Amino acid sequence: MRYQYGSDGGSVVTDAAGNAVVGRPGAVWTARTGGSQVTDLLTLAGTATGGTVVTDSRGRIAFQGPDGVTATLWWDGGDGTRWAILPTETDRIARGQVETYGVLASTVGEPGGPASLDPTGHLESDQLPDLSASYLARPAGGQSGDALLRGPSGAPYWGRVTSGTVSPWAALEQQPAPRWIAHRGGALLAPENTIDAVRMASALNADAVEIDVYKVIDGGLFVMHDTSMDRTSNLTGGTATLSTPAALRGRIDAGNWFANTWPNDLRIPLFADVLAEAGNRIPIIVHCNNAGSGAAAVAEIQRQELDHAVLIMAWTEAELAAARAAGIPSLLLDADGVLSGQTYAGLLAAGTQYLGVDYSQASNSTIQAAAAAGLRVLVFTVNRRSHYAALPTDGSVWGVISDDPWYVRGNSQMRTTDAFGPGTFYHGMPGITDAVDYRGFFQPTSPYWFGLDASGTAMASNGGYVSTMQGYLGPLPSTFTLDFDFVIDTSDYATASMQVALSVGDTQYDDDTTGTSAKPNGYNLLVRTNGTIDVYRVTGGTSTSIGTVATAAITTGTTQHLRIQMTATQIIVTRTNIAAPNSVTATDSTYRGWLYPHFGVRDTKTRWANVAVT
Repeated sequence: MRYQYGSDGGSVVTDAAGNAVVGRPGAVWTARTGGSQVTDLLTLAGTATGGTVVTDSRGRIAFQGPDGVTATLWWDGGDGTRWAILPTETDRIARGQVETYGVLASTVGEPGGPASLDPTGHLESDQLPDLSASYLARPAGGQSGDALLRGPSGAPYWGRVTSGTVSPWAALEQQPAPRWIAHRGGALLAPENTIDAVRMASALNADAVEIDVYKVIDGGLFVMHDTSMDRTSNLTGGTATLSTPAALRGRIDAGNWFANTWPNDLRIPLFADVLAEAGNRIPIIVHCNNAGSGAAAVAEIQRQELDHAVLIMAWTEAELAAARAAGIPSLLLDADGVLSGQTYAGLLAAGTQYLGVDYSQASNSTIQAAAAAGLRVLVFTVNRRSHYAALPTDGSVWGVISDDPWYVRGNSQMRTTDAFGPGTFYHGMPGITDAVDYRGFFQPTSPYWFGLDASGTAMASNGGYVSTMQGYLGPLPSTFTLDFDFVIDTSDYATASMQVALSVGDTQYDDDTTGTSAKPNGYNLLVRTNGTIDVYRVTGGTSTSIGTVATAAITTGTTQHLRIQMTATQIIVTRTNIAAPNSVTATDSTYRGWLYPHFGVRDTKTRWANVAVT
């Protein structure tokens, strides 16, 4: 007996945009990867296909398999993705739960096909087969009219069928490289690993979202990154020592470490919460952080029937074992990508097709070699355009994991004015490494201030200096005028300063550290509390004075206005709200174009508003 594959109309091939792929020929194989090609295939009408199956006018795949074969077969249209096709006779669905059942019009009157269809192209109600013996329950949230779909592992799940229906992970696979993944939900724009961050990543159309999970002492799974709970929550101690009730009583105190305008009572999400919130809306990469978390995550994923929507990621292959056994995609993290005690071929043979590498440790040649071996390479954690620009552009980077993927890829809305009004961080506002999580504060009342505080001992660990890039303004044109108001609220001494660095490229600017990695080429402009304005050219990590002027001292707490004019040959810095002497002109044309602004402070508390570039 030959079994019909895809004749339920649910096997629809789509492109990256979700459109049905019509008239595409493909070969049929015995396995998702490797395997052997199947040529003994017939159309539903019984005509030999020669081994080639073509998608119909709605992008659907349908054929008769070899005599007596009931195993899952895989259709390959030549784009690198194989689609799981199950035989109708063995894929028993409780179709009595479904009001109507769509079938291929070409099967009407054929052997094994329906005698007729109703006016909408569905089976007549008296022809619906009784498949209740192999009932598959519809999960919570399902509804009458749903149909059974299949994930990349072949496991079934309920969903809405349209001509473009495709599972979240399969859709991600079909997208062009690189895919953009919101790390910890987009940790530069929302408090990391919170439901709020996951919602934001989905709302802003990230290609996928990455979260971290820990297994706790009672077997539960909750979402957090660090081995300690101290940094991001009001709890203390080792993360793995928690229990599920303890995680539920705790809170993410985002107002303390992320931004002062955020609440301190965000819930610490359970893993189940994240799956229920976003499991069928956006692909989820699940970073399993401790022993047993991989198996526990897979169990919860299967309970919610979301194997088609996730990837399991870990630093050890042991935590990937459960995902491999379940047919869920898995990724091994290895900072430099070279692998120790394993080979690329061995990793693939073990059932893991994805490799995650650190952009700062893995060479481009290593990334390319891993991709050439057949691995899908994801690069983490890329938060600056200059770092992304240094990666291979030949398609070997399958995905980019970033705390702000919208900014790095360049598809967030760039601006000529500040974005301080919303009272939280905007795209392109990373801080310096030595400041850890600190990037500043907001006063969300007109005129909407953003500020930095390195007065007293606030930033003593970095010599009293801190800065935050204003990347949404960059890159600045070759000639421009930058205006803004500022207030120095507190100053530790007369020469303490407000600073504006203009760096070539969007790498960090740290005025308290030497070396080109922390002080990129460009300019640094200082306004000191005693009124002195200094202009420095920075080359190779060394600052050279190119202009200075003594102006009236600044009274703390008063609003000042600064104008920075960049011409083809000069940099003019002016305090426009005071009488002369109020301006310094530095003649220098070393760096023009591709400059990014950074607001910084040394031993002051300063705030900015009404920023505008013309």
